[in-house]
Amino acid sequence: MDKDKLNPYAYSMAKDLMACRAGLPLSTAMATVNYKLANLASQMHIKVDTMSGYAPTPVNIYSLVLLNSGGGKNSSLSLMDRVFFADAFNKIRETVYPHYKEKALQELEDKGIDRDIHNWTQSISNSTISGMFAYAESYCLTKFGSLNIEIDEIGNAVTSKAELFENLLTPYDNGDFQPVAKRTDSNSMDISGLPVNLYCFGNKVRLLNGDRTEQDFMQLIDEGYGRRFIFVDDNSTPKVKTPEEIMQEMKAAEDIRKQRTALRTSISDLINSRNFNKVLTLSDEAMYQYAVIKSESDAYINGKKGVLPAVQADVSERYFKTVKLAGVYAFFEGRDSVSKDNMVQAYEVVMESSKVLNKLRRVKPTHERLLDSLLEEEDRITSQTMLAYTFINSTWTKKIVEIIDLAKQLASERGYEWDESVKQGVTYYTVINTTKEEKELF
Repeated sequence: MDKDKLNPYAYSMAKDLMACRAGLPLSTAMATVNYKLANLASQMHIKVDTMSGYAPTPVNIYSLVLLNSGGGKNSSLSLMDRVFFADAFNKIRETVYPHYKEKALQELEDKGIDRDIHNWTQSISNSTISGMFAYAESYCLTKFGSLNIEIDEIGNAVTSKAELFENLLTPYDNGDFQPVAKRTDSNSMDISGLPVNLYCFGNKVRLLNGDRTEQDFMQLIDEGYGRRFIFVDDNSTPKVKTPEEIMQEMKAAEDIRKQRTALRTSISDLINSRNFNKVLTLSDEAMYQYAVIKSESDAYINGKKGVLPAVQADVSERYFKTVKLAGVYAFFEGRDSVSKDNMVQAYEVVMESSKVLNKLRRVKPTHERLLDSLLEEEDRITSQTMLAYTFINSTWTKKIVEIIDLAKQLASERGYEWDESVKQGVTYYTVINTTKEEKELF
């Protein structure tokens, strides 16, 4: 990620965030900032008109952030609120939303309809289907607010919340949910034009361990989320901090919070009637940049064969992800139109996302990863040792035999030397890349 191409407004926040949490990767910091900016812009129902024949689209984003445990995924969200968005969210919670809620309840009463409306919340964590629809309907009735769903432990959620992910596919484009006829609740209402942001995060090891979870994840990104998610993946290992370093971080966070009082006020001031339902246009330069991105993406797809479904969907929709994020940047810069710079800045984030997706989608099958690991082992190992590999489920005491057989077949196809020896009833395995040794000889 080229720092010089990032949006200065968002990047300055990301730098503050990294100062508060030393060791937090830039990619993760930017993802957190972009999500929070989109959250607030969506509350105001900000849209961008691409002037391409389609209706204006909400400036919402879907993100998937993969980071090792202890990397600061959760704490960075809380810090963003405290340092930058506390005043704005308090204003919505205490003043703005109650006004719209009261007005909506009065309209319902005038129509003789007895229906509850939820209080506003800035985000919903690990939501259920019914909970999501309850809030979505409330925001539709009040005509204010957006649905912001945060899902932790994506490795568990791809299976346990498969239905939730399915229901969040259609709202990404224009905030339109599946027809009400597909729901069983007798009080269900149509939900249209509601901005939705999705922020998923977790540990990649849990996602890519070779079991049903990995299959479900690959299906998720192949069948819709490849073109929707902005992907972030960081493999760095969090540094163990000394007590002094932890204290320094704590003091830095408080100092930065105090220094950002004026910024918090300016963000809060964006919540006003002039900005509500604002539709941003594209400048001529931004429109040309939009066209360039689409043209180059189409050329890539047409010129490449064997492109994986998720990668193809992502490339073909880069322009759409870019214009949504560019709209977020333009709003916080106080613009009425998206600039070329906004498009370039957003495209840098989207291109980095494409690189991550390309690597994620090309993860090797479990038996091939096993063969690679065996080649790296200096000594003979047992199946019990294999069960300790991160990409193999430790409970696969029977299935491991099948995976070993597949790895053995692959080794034979590649001309490797596969050796098995039994000692006291335990089988030991070793693999030697003889083809590599022959090449080195000559």
